[in-house]
Amino acid sequence: MRETIEVSTVNYEVYDRLKQRITLGIIPPGKKISIRTLAESFGVSTMPVREALRKLQAEGFVTFERRSVTVNELSVEEVQQVFTIRLRMELLAAEWSLERVTPDDIGVLEDVLSTMANPKIDVKEWRMLNKLFHMRFYQCSESTHLLELIRNVWDKVEPYMTIYSSTVEDFQEAQVQHSEILELIQKRDLPNLLEKISDHLNYTCEVVIKALANKK
Repeated sequence: MRETIEVSTVNYEVYDRLKQRITLGIIPPGKKISIRTLAESFGVSTMPVREALRKLQAEGFVTFERRSVTVNELSVEEVQQVFTIRLRMELLAAEWSLERVTPDDIGVLEDVLSTMANPKIDVKEWRMLNKLFHMRFYQCSESTHLLELIRNVWDKVEPYMTIYSSTVEDFQEAQVQHSEILELIQKRDLPNLLEKISDHLNYTCEVVIKALANKK
């Protein structure tokens, strides 16, 4: 006798959309969430919203309080820690990726940077392509475990990239740094590549930390 198990996608869709809103900063750190309002906006009952929030709580994105749910807000010290963790993992990913990167991979990175160079690019699109540039290179490492860890850390810091993108006047400095990273990938110059990635992430962290300090 066969038993058919049907799994509804509603719970996953609610979880996925809600996580996107949090990681993209649409629902910013420190914001209180109304379960009923979210359910109405998604056109679902409160049950899948509660389940999604419970899962996000387990992942460290929200906190349930007595009568509300709040998006977790990292302190300046915690943001610095997350960037440090991100840097350590990305240096390892860069080392492994440089051993395996192909001309086709480099061509994709060139195309991404070319699109990012558009002075009229939308901020949201730039952020998406910024993440794509880094992750596309790290995919060359062929390590699913390392990539999963990096994505998890990116999710933690992503809301604060909203602060970064709203603080800088333009993305020219970031674009220069990305171009330098790509050039070192093309040359397969590992020592200087690792140094440049460190400089790039430290620069981003400093911009975010300064903006957070000014909010106090």
